[in-house]
This record gives sequence, structure tokens and C-alpha cells, in this order.
Amino acid sequence: MKTSFFLAATLVLLPACQHPAKPEKARPVQIDTMQLIAPPATSVKVASNEVYVVSRDSTTYIRFSDSYFSLDWVKPDARRNDFELHPDTLFFLLDHLHSIEGQMLAVTTGEAEKVKVSQCYETSAIIEQEPLLNWKHYRSPWELLNAEASNFFICKKYSAAEKTRFPPTDISHLQQHIKQNGTPTQYALVAQLDKFPAPPVRIAVSRYYIRLEGLTKNTANKINKLLIIEVAFKG
Repeated sequence: MKTSFFLAATLVLLPACQHPAKPEKARPVQIDTMQLIAPPATSVKVASNEVYVVSRDSTTYIRFSDSYFSLDWVKPDARRNDFELHPDTLFFLLDHLHSIEGQMLAVTTGEAEKVKVSQCYETSAIIEQEPLLNWKHYRSPWELLNAEASNFFICKKYSAAEKTRFPPTDISHLQQHIKQNGTPTQYALVAQLDKFPAPPVRIAVSRYYIRLEGLTKNTANKINKLLIIEVAFKG
């Protein structure tokens, strides 16, 4: 009887061993590294520095040398990226109504060691869903992300108070800037304000920064990559 039970249990388990479970779609960052080594035909490749950007469903994968990032809800900014001249700085656009905060960031490295991942953010003044990217900003200090598991990090979440930090300024400075650089419609919105910020002007996070640093095994080569992620305020 025991022998029959053992054989039956073995037959049940064998298919599971032969067919590993696929990652759940709800957590697309948990994708097997082998899938990244052979990216789909829609990938962008620059042969001289081996930078790839691959988008699949809601996830974007960024390859450089034998290292990878993957994040959800970001798309490469074709207007600003120059993989040939600036392969160490990559620009992305965050999908409207999404955030990197609390996301799982997967970092896969081959010959790299001592990898560190850091994050910071930047705030801007927003006028009716238009960020003033060429005016003043607050940039937070870099904060090191602790690995939750091998190759996985959780992007930092920020409090409401942190998201509204901004350099001390006077409403007259904003009005002067908008008068010289903004549109007549924007100036009409701020001309009668007597304090800053006040509706329709608010402070919000406009950019996230993620930095990857490390060393290549048995060499003095350094890894230093920066992801700059622009927040979308309109769909």
C-alpha cells in the first residue's frame, strides 16, 4: 500500500518538476533573466554600448552590458535619450496616474558586484497640470534602497509633506517668471495671487531619479547608471 501511494505521489509531482510555474502577470518584474538575454524584435539596440530598452505589457526592461533594470509604467523618452553619446543617463516618461513609489525594482547583474541602488525625487510648481520644469525645484537627498531579496528592491514611498517641499520663494518671483516665460493664460492665473503656493498653483513631485552603482568582478571598471523619470500630469 505504501509503495502504491509513493508511486502515485511521484507521478503527480513529475509534471510540476518538468514544467516550472510561470511568473504571475501581476508582478511582471519577476521575469526570468533568459528572456531578457533574447529580447523581442521591438527592442532598441545601440551596438557600440549594448544598451537595450524593451517594453513588454506594462513593464520596461533596460539592459546595459550584462546588467538589467526593470520597472512598471515607464516608457523611454525618445526625444531626450541618446544611447550613443550618453549611455549612462536614461530618460523615461511615467504613465499618467502611476508612480514608481512602492514598485518592485528588479536589478539583474552578471559580472557586477557590490551593486548599490539609490533613489531621490524632485518637486516643481504645477499650474493646472503644467509643471514649471524651467523654474525652481526642490531635490531630495539620495537614499539607499535596501534589497528585499536577491536582485529585488522596493522603490521608496514619500509622505505628503515630502512631496510638497520647495525652496522658499515669493509669489512675485513666480509672477515675474510666468510673465517672461509662460503663456498669457498662465499669467492670468497667477497675476492676482498674493501668496505661494495657492490654487491654481501647487507643488508636486515632477521627477524621480534612480541610480545604480557597482564594480565589475576582477576589474576596475565601474557601473554608474542614472534613470531620470518624468511624471505625467495629463493623460
